[in-house]
Amino acid sequence: MAILQDTSGLTNEDFRKIRMMRPGTPIDLQVTSASNTKRVRTEFVGMDGTRCMIIRFPDESKWGSLRESIFTDKNLIIRYILEDDAGEIIAFKVKVTLILTKPSHLIFTSFPLSIQSHDLRAEPRAQTRTLVILRNAENNMDITQCLVRDISLKGCRISIEKNSVSRPSLKQDVVMKFTDANGDELLLKGTVMNSKTDEVTVFFGIKFETPEDEVALLLQKMMLATS
Repeated sequence: MAILQDTSGLTNEDFRKIRMMRPGTPIDLQVTSASNTKRVRTEFVGMDGTRCMIIRFPDESKWGSLRESIFTDKNLIIRYILEDDAGEIIAFKVKVTLILTKPSHLIFTSFPLSIQSHDLRAEPRAQTRTLVILRNAENNMDITQCLVRDISLKGCRISIEKNSVSRPSLKQDVVMKFTDANGDELLLKGTVMNSKTDEVTVFFGIKFETPEDEVALLLQKMMLATS
């Protein structure tokens, strides 16, 4: 991704993507010094409206001395993965306004003037809010009801309320039961590959084992064709 250029104005969608950053979100920090450019990992702490952002000073025992790269009025580039409906890498440029060492080592920065985004997925996904029943593929017992947030020929992303007692396990084989407009039951088999949690929701990524032609037929019946 190219170095960001300053442009005025953020769209409502840009603001939404920025506000999806939660305290503790891992971020990639690109820093430059007189001799080199490198990228280090740290975490997002928070923001004060549109006045400033706060990030944790990277661990210098892991990344080496950064005093020549991070100081007041220095530009930084922040990247993070936004795993919402789209699955994107979000990047923006900010300027360091203040560095605190006590009680925590924190960096205060300006608010971004623009953002860039890059889709992580190689194939298109249909955005949806389809309610399905998730079953254990081994014993065909229902695990829980969930919401399909996006779907493609190869997989989907589902969400479950964080306070739900039942939820799938990573690497578990599952069956998803859809119901089409005619009331017919449609089944997709898959494996739970990853999970992510925010304040109220747990998201799971599922890789389909059902052949793609069968998935395509299901998407047509659900009117969720992705191409």
